[in-house]
Amino acid sequence: MTELRVRKPDGWTTVSFPADVAAISVAGGKVDGQLCLTLTGEREDGPRIVETGILDVDESDGHLLENTVPRTEDGTSVVLDYLLSE
Repeated sequence: MTELRVRKPDGWTTVSFPADVAAISVAGGKVDGQLCLTLTGEREDGPRIVETGILDVDESDGHLLENTVPRTEDGTSVVLDYLLSE
């Protein structure tokens, strides 16, 4: 099992992906009109696992992702930076 520490609107939590997930990717977008990150776990013989509503992924877990979380120069996720500036 792969676990990632993520920040959601109500604070930091852990999301888990089963061992059969070969790769976890991050993408930006909107869910219910709100800017957020989505993590997608790809499996060879099963449906994708999708975690939505994420504002940031702990930088120490970045090596578990296929691509990088978009960040500002100070290391804040672009999504979180955008929401804090509103």
